[in-house]
Amino acid sequence: MDANFLEFWGRSFLNLAKGQRQMEEVNRWLSGGLGGSDSLSALFRQIYGLDSIEKGGDEYLKLYEKAMQSFQKSFRDCLRLFDVAPREELEALKQECEALKQNISEQEQTIGQLRKVLGDKGLESDETVRDLQMLIKKQTDQFQEMMKAAGQAFQKKLPSKSR
Repeated sequence: MDANFLEFWGRSFLNLAKGQRQMEEVNRWLSGGLGGSDSLSALFRQIYGLDSIEKGGDEYLKLYEKAMQSFQKSFRDCLRLFDVAPREELEALKQECEALKQNISEQEQTIGQLRKVLGDKGLESDETVRDLQMLIKKQTDQFQEMMKAAGQAFQKKLPSKSR
């Protein structure tokens, strides 16, 4: 972690011990994008070396942006030490979770519909196979009867050898 970050929070926590008013000020300062509290903004500029540079210039803006990035990275690292996730990450995970839940729900519906279709088709298949087997048996019986009748008819027409 960056030493300036630790110094900033060390001094801030010492100041917080002085009263609840400063805690509210820190909350406003953090939620306001590190602005809105003159004493904390001054402390931030002092610790990150921004108070020695003229405000508004290109160099100031570059250093300020670099300090902000460093501060925010260190703040996230600090939160992770306490096993806390930043709100943005939490919200992203919540959205991802909701999307996955929706996807699971849709897949479960599809699976249910496919099982129903498969079950319905399965019953029809069993009936169709049974009907086909009965048809084949009937045709086989009819063919055997026809062959038997043809055999009998040919036996009657054949001249007997005894003459």
